[in-house]
Amino acid sequence: MIQRAKIDATSNIVAGLDINPRIISAANRAGCGSSWNLLCTSKSELEQKTGLSGSDVDILISAVAKYLLPKQISAWEMLEDTDYNIPRISAGCSQLDQFLGGGIPSYGITDITGESGCGKTQLALQLSLQAQLSPNHGGFGKGVAYICTECQFPVVRLHQLISQMKKKFPQGPESYTDRLFIHHISDVDNLLDCIRYQLPALASRHQIGLVIIDSVAAVFRAEDGAEVNKPQALQMLGYKLHQLSSLNDIAVVTINQVTASINNKNLYGMNSDVTPALGLSWANLVTTRLILSRCSSYIGALHFHCSDDKGKVEPHALEKSYRQVKYRLRMLEVLYCPWLPRKSVPFVITTHGLENIDPNTVSTSYVHDS
Repeated sequence: MIQRAKIDATSNIVAGLDINPRIISAANRAGCGSSWNLLCTSKSELEQKTGLSGSDVDILISAVAKYLLPKQISAWEMLEDTDYNIPRISAGCSQLDQFLGGGIPSYGITDITGESGCGKTQLALQLSLQAQLSPNHGGFGKGVAYICTECQFPVVRLHQLISQMKKKFPQGPESYTDRLFIHHISDVDNLLDCIRYQLPALASRHQIGLVIIDSVAAVFRAEDGAEVNKPQALQMLGYKLHQLSSLNDIAVVTINQVTASINNKNLYGMNSDVTPALGLSWANLVTTRLILSRCSSYIGALHFHCSDDKGKVEPHALEKSYRQVKYRLRMLEVLYCPWLPRKSVPFVITTHGLENIDPNTVSTSYVHDS
């Protein structure tokens, strides 16, 4: 296994190289002290800028490449090294966290796909609030960049979840909206510009721990038939998102849509009439793919219902203060992930957000659609 060193591409590294001081001085005088300047400049340009010979430039480039080369590390060392453990954002639901191995990682791209109304945006909103909590409560203690590409941002639902978060975590942020940066984008070019220029600038000014694109397929579907090189644009998008995640320890979550599948069993082995949008061009760029779905079953629960605005219930009316409610059962499935097997877990969405199916509070009987 290899462990990649976290090095700022713009910082001066030549001073730490084990090479002739004369070469180091020449590189510094020419303003070529960073790994970015050295490795992104041709050999002839370096010779011209530094005044060094071709052999000296070869020595310089080789030393920089060796310095940046990931160091070998065993799997046991990775397990024992707490600094290497990948931070994760809690999904706000203990069953989902356990299912995902701790939550959504700050590594690579996590693609969440599913049909309309299955809960993708609900999960994205919950993650955007969880990320702002301290690490002790399953967050990063950082801000969130939320890129919205379709319809309006669900402000009402966001404030509902914020009110629930403040009750659940009174020691959390005073304002969840101060560190939630929302940007509306409707086309591919603006999305790429945002990922290439605006997001890195935002991450440098504010501590950003999570980037959400809701949804990644909408901008490409909106330009079907237009003069857009879709594979190239997807490749650039994926590369820049991976780069952003790697250099800044940012979790990247993309919300995806689905398309009709001709065969009942699609290329992922799913017995379904739908398949994730954007095809293999995007599938090969994401690290983890999760799929959300709505079941045809409902699950019953007893919820406490207050009789007045102050929440007070008379003792004689206590037994009447509970009402039966039904929640549609939903499933979260891992399609592929480097560290998780293919599996699924049920959950429900309530006014509190995504919640466990708790056998102590929820009845085990299912009511099927007629």
